[in-house]
Amino acid sequence: MRLPVWRLCIAALLLLTLHGKVFAQVNIPFADTMSVPAGNAMSLGCTAFTVHGTFNIGSGQVTNTGDVGIGATGTINGGQGLLSVSGNWNNAGTFNAGTGTVVFTNNCAAGPLTLTGATVFNNLTLTSTNGSTFVIPAGSNITVSGTLTLQGVNGQPIHLVSSSGQTAVINLGPQSQVVSSYFDTNDVQIGATPQSIPTLSEYGLMVLGLLMALTAFWQARRGAFKPTHKN
Repeated sequence: MRLPVWRLCIAALLLLTLHGKVFAQVNIPFADTMSVPAGNAMSLGCTAFTVHGTFNIGSGQVTNTGDVGIGATGTINGGQGLLSVSGNWNNAGTFNAGTGTVVFTNNCAAGPLTLTGATVFNNLTLTSTNGSTFVIPAGSNITVSGTLTLQGVNGQPIHLVSSSGQTAVINLGPQSQVVSSYFDTNDVQIGATPQSIPTLSEYGLMVLGLLMALTAFWQARRGAFKPTHKN
């Protein structure tokens, strides 16, 4: 059976990237599936990586990617492997973290690295040696269920900023841990937003006081009319 040209191109791209060649772009089309061979490393040489089909990392490694985009029909299965991102992250589809690790680093990107979309990571690392900025989506769109690592260097801390004026939150799972050194943030919160203690308005306090007074009055009346027994 003769394969379509685009399938042959993808197969050739995977084979050559496994041998260190550099290409302009990797695009997994809709309804197609591509997998990294077990135990192998796939270097993309800072090229963009867009998934509209299914991409399986398994136990392999994907390194030196540029921007990573998961389309609405796309799925990346992290497996037990490593995905190293040196560009922006735009998740409009499905990312199944598995037990793997995603590392954001400044190997390729010159400017801020921006994360977009709701994503649950297992292990997530944000690292830089030149004080890179990582833009976290506002709200509670990023969750880490394993280890969150924030790593800059002395004199060049990494910077975590929100994508808007609202606070961005990196949620942590019940078994999560944070390993950090040389980072700063003003509008990105690490961990779930604390639940505020509910308070009553002035009107609510008045109603509560009235109910308490009525309860005390009723108990007093019951005590006053309680029958007595004579021996």
